[in-house]
Formats: sequence, structure tokens, C-alpha cells
Amino acid sequence: MISFAVLLPILMILVALGINSVKMFIAKAKLSDVSAEVGLIVSASSSVTDKGQYPPEMKNLVTHYVQNFFPEASKTPEVTFKFSEVSTETTTNAEYMTYHPSIKVELPFPFYHATLSEGAKNFTISATPLTVKKQVSRPVDVLFIVDFSTSQKGTKMRILKEVFRDLTNFILSSNPESKVGIVPFSSGVAVKYPETNQRGGPKAGCSVLFVPKKEWAIDYAFWGDKYVNKKYTKLSDQSYYIDDYRRKYYLDRVAKSRPALTADALNGQWCRKNDVWGTNVGQTQYSCFDHRFKTLDLDGSVVAKDDIYTQRAQQIIEQQYAMAFKVRERQRTTKTIEHDDAIDYEATLNQMFSEEAIITFPMLWTDRENYSYRVYNLMCHNTGWWGQFGDLSSARLYSWLIELTNNANELHQFQNMEPQGWTATSSGLVRSVPVMMKGTNPRKIFVVMSDGDDSTYPAKVTDRYLKQYNLCEKIRSGIIERSQTHTERVDIYYVSTTNSDKRVNYWKDYCTGEGNAAKAVNRQAIVTLIKGFLSDEIGSFSQ
Repeated sequence: MISFAVLLPILMILVALGINSVKMFIAKAKLSDVSAEVGLIVSASSSVTDKGQYPPEMKNLVTHYVQNFFPEASKTPEVTFKFSEVSTETTTNAEYMTYHPSIKVELPFPFYHATLSEGAKNFTISATPLTVKKQVSRPVDVLFIVDFSTSQKGTKMRILKEVFRDLTNFILSSNPESKVGIVPFSSGVAVKYPETNQRGGPKAGCSVLFVPKKEWAIDYAFWGDKYVNKKYTKLSDQSYYIDDYRRKYYLDRVAKSRPALTADALNGQWCRKNDVWGTNVGQTQYSCFDHRFKTLDLDGSVVAKDDIYTQRAQQIIEQQYAMAFKVRERQRTTKTIEHDDAIDYEATLNQMFSEEAIITFPMLWTDRENYSYRVYNLMCHNTGWWGQFGDLSSARLYSWLIELTNNANELHQFQNMEPQGWTATSSGLVRSVPVMMKGTNPRKIFVVMSDGDDSTYPAKVTDRYLKQYNLCEKIRSGIIERSQTHTERVDIYYVSTTNSDKRVNYWKDYCTGEGNAAKAVNRQAIVTLIKGFLSDEIGSFSQ
């Protein structure tokens, strides 16, 4: 009894000491888990680009989070973080930052006695040193060069729209600084002019990039909406009938668009009454043109850019009329002005990295193949035409080029586009180069998507570009060599949306290289394939 009486206090002290120790170990283990979770909370709620800054409310959030696990804490837990410098992993196209959480919690001893804790009622635990690494993709520039020929109508286009929506969300969510663009091609690339048409609706254009050989070197932008006929050889006749057909266009299209204009209103707003007229003087009674945009004439005077009776315009007509007719007739066979005989390939490859070789001409709102108003009437049918979407005031393009952007609303406009026209893949790829040159992200990605072979004459051009002139390698090396783009890597991928092994192998052998060309025939297959192509460049969050 005496021994027990002596040992009992010692046993009680040992038991209390053991319970206190167990409490400390359990609290320490719990804090390690809490510390890891807090690290993930902070890393997931902040951006690597924040450079180690996070708002006070985040500190309050994680402090309360810790407090919920230790409601018995004697005072508010101390939570601090240290952030590393932002580093780059070039092999994975990722930036990363490490977070080092530091947490201290003061807890009461379950059993207090001065002899057990040297007079302290509470004990303090600190988190085990922990590093949380947050890795995010570096921003990329991605261009989708999409076949918008007639064969894409219906189910194929519906699938493409779903694919584009999924991929755009994927890219922008991976890094909001990434940018996406779309180059819809048929024979040429449909574009919107920055200005409106005469009645306030969109002004449609067709855009290509090539340097024409001397015998094909005309002012395509000037001739794109001018009537030409080989029987007119005198300047006065040529000018008169250009003027005459423009007058008809203004009467039949501009005046009849809603709200309709009377002849007097049309003449007062858009036309100039001439004192003399007739074929002998080379002009009609009313010369109609868009007077909103000005330029300098050859003598330095300010004139309307669209007026065909300026010195500059008359000189172009006199010097190029016969060539313009030749260009028009040839494109009616080749379905494009970019045919093999017209292209100076070497010059084009040298100049495709800027906008200097871009040729853009108007596609007037008229019948689809009316060459009286649309001189290059077989090009860029995917701009739309008069009979499809009302008049000039309510017209809308079938499709149009979207420059690189991270504006999701702008990219969502792809859902309203429709295909129409022939197929010229290399035309779309070459025209996309100056679009990509505007991007400043370290990775550049071209994704070419098509459902089949090019039309006959465009196929010859694509074959020449890829086989003889090594177009794709010229694009890759040329972009990297130009320091203004800040580019470290360029990739070109080809996706066949039909089961065409021949087409895939062609692009693999002469453009993309092994592993960068494949076929996918349904929505999920296309999305999975392209995400696989982009995975190294886009990346994802990891801790």
C-alpha cells in the first residue's frame, strides 16, 4: 500500500505526460496535412504571374481554414508564405513557382501541471518544412487554318464548330495569355474590311498572299470590282463601261438596300453628275463611287480613293486593263488568281513574314458568280453574296479571318460561320503566316484542318510549295529567325477530318514531319487528337 501510494502520483504524471505527448504528436501530424492543403489552396487561388503577391482576404481565408482544424487553439494561428522567383522549364513550355507555407499553432496541454511543462499551459507546433510547386503553361499562339470549302457543309461544319469551341476553351483556360486565331480558306481567305459598305453593313473581301510574276502583276485591289471586257481597247471605252457598271451596281444594290433610296437621294449621296457624258468622253451622266475614303493623287492633291477619274486611276486603267482581263479569264479556269503560272515562289517565301505581299480585293454584295461586279468571281465564295443574307445594310459574311486574340466572345463568332467554295490549302497556310507574325508568345502552333484534297489547280500550287520549296520548314525557321516574335518553337500540324491515309502521309512527308499529321473523323477523335498535339505546349496545372 505504501509503495502504491508512492508510485500512484508518478504513474499519474507519466500517464499525463504520455497523453500530452500524444496530443502533441497528433497535432503535429494534423498540422502537416493542413499545411499541405493550405499550400494547395494558395497555389490554386493565385497565378504564377502574380509574382508572389496574394490579397489579404486569402490570408484570412487560410487562417480560418487552419483554425477550423484546431478550434481549441489558444490564439489565432500564424500563417505566412514565402514565394520563390518565377522560373521557366523550356522543355515543357512551363513557368513555375514554389510556395513554402509556414504555420504556427498554440494549443493547450490536456493536463497541466507546472512540473510537466515547466510552467507552460500551452505548447506551440510548427508545420514540417514543405514546398508546393505550381506549374502553368506559358502562353502560346495557335492558328487554326480551316478548310471552308463547300464539302464542309452540314454535319462536318457542325462538328468543326463543336471542336473549335472545346479547343478554344481548353487553350484559354490553360493560360489566359494564350491567343487563338482562325484562317478560314477556300480559294483565298475571306476577310472583313475595317470599314462598312455604303449602307452600313459589313464590307467583304478576299485575301491571298503571293508575289505575282511580272506578267500577272496588276493592282488586284483596284481591279477586284471593275468591269473588264476584251472588246474595249480605247481608254475612253474602258473608263465608260467601268463607270456604267458601277452606276448599275449603285442603282441595283446600293439604292435598293433597306431603307431604299430614291434615284435623287442616291445621286445626291453617292454619285457625281457630269457635265458631259458618253463613250466618246469616257463617262456616264452620273459617276458613282464611295467618296468616304481619301488618298493622294499623282499630283499630290487629295482625291476619293474609289474615284476612277483621278490621275492615278486613269493611269492604272490605261496600263493594266488588258492584263486585268487576262487575270480574270485565267481564274475562271483555275478558280483562283494564285495559280502556278502567276506565283513568284521565291519572292513570296521571302515576303510572307510581313503584310507587304498580301493582296486583298473587295467582294461586292452581288450574285455569287457575277463577274461583271466580282471580277474574280470564283474566289472566296465563303464571303457570302447578295442572294443569301438580304441587302447591303443587313448582309453578313459566311466566314472571315479572326486575328490572334484571347477574347472568347470574338472567337465564339466562329459558331456563326458557314463554308462555301473551292479548296486551296496552301493559300490558307501562306496567308496565315503574317497573322502568326503578330503573336509574341514563345510557342507558335499552326493547325491545318481539311476534309480532302485541293481543287485541281490549287493542288499544283500546294505541291510546288511543299515539295519544291519546302514551305513548312521555311515558315518554321523564318518565324524563329525574326526576333520580334520572341519565338522559341514553331509546330505545324495537319488533321484530316476524313479517312484519307494518302492525304495524311502527304502532309507528314512534305510538311509536318512524323507524328504531326493524322486523321480524325468525329468530334471526340478530333478534339483528343489536337489536344494530344498541343499537350506539350499547352500543359496544365500541377502541384
